[in-house]
Amino acid sequence: MAEVFAGFVVGYALALLLTPLAAIALVRSNRRSGFAQRVAPPGTSIIALSVVIHFAAIIMLTALGLVLGMALGGIESRRPAGGLGSPNLAYTLMVLALAAVLVIPTFATPALRRYALIAAVAFAAAFGWAMPWLAQLG
Repeated sequence: MAEVFAGFVVGYALALLLTPLAAIALVRSNRRSGFAQRVAPPGTSIIALSVVIHFAAIIMLTALGLVLGMALGGIESRRPAGGLGSPNLAYTLMVLALAAVLVIPTFATPALRRYALIAAVAFAAAFGWAMPWLAQLG
């Protein structure tokens, strides 16, 4: 149960950290991307956009954290060996693969490449390393 709660906490913290980055990325890519112009037309307030993105990020990342917490609990009972600075190597490799799958399609858009890479590193660090350590504390 500690793994699931750790996933919720890490998902919420990641939503708090990535919301401003996502809003700024959308507003900055407004001139280059048709998607950004539809989501945030010129003159959109970054604060209002951040509220909408934050609401969606909280729902998605906490739900993902709960699912990854259940996966960590299942993997922990079968393969508790540590590695790569994490108490559970198999789980960390799974999260790294998930981060790669999520970030590779964004490399097609040069304007979002840097932001997507920062988000992927934050995702992998939070869910792949911080979450197992937090679950061990609980």
